[in-house]
Amino acid sequence: MNLREPQTQKLVIFFVILIVLLILFFRFPYTSNKNKITELTDQRNALQTEVQAAEAAKAHLPELQAKIARLEVEWERAQEMLPKEKEIPSLIQQISNSGTKAGVSFLLFKPSGPNTTQKGYSEIPVQIKVACGYHQLGLFLSNVGNLARIVNVPSVKIASGKEKTIEANLSAITYTVAKEKGVQRVAPPRK
Repeated sequence: MNLREPQTQKLVIFFVILIVLLILFFRFPYTSNKNKITELTDQRNALQTEVQAAEAAKAHLPELQAKIARLEVEWERAQEMLPKEKEIPSLIQQISNSGTKAGVSFLLFKPSGPNTTQKGYSEIPVQIKVACGYHQLGLFLSNVGNLARIVNVPSVKIASGKEKTIEANLSAITYTVAKEKGVQRVAPPRK
């Protein structure tokens, strides 16, 4: 191989140019493309992870919908247990009917105004004085405890009455949703 021959010189120049072109190619376009490929691969992997999480959530969708339906039923029951203030007269009528069914004679039935608490509900105290037999009082308290609404009887004072009866002073408390704090639905409505 003689470097003085024009054929050899052309061949050497060709290889030098080829090496320079390869160096430039690997230095600039290949490196930037390689970085883009790595970035796009990372994005694809992240999206695949999101898709897998979404598919797992989709698999649990019927279970979650059933749970939401159960919670909505429980929410409806809870709302029945805490009446709004406009429903208080009917609740007081239910308490009165429970006493009548048990054979209790009312001597005093005095509801007071609502006492608002910090927890989003109001207490409405009711003072009740009844004359009845011991078992009739127990039946009356059982009837009140079985009402659909929440009625708490924190204190009962029993004294002897006339003709083998007793007189009981009851302090009853019923609850309502406070006006300013009304309980709001947290879950968005279903479509």
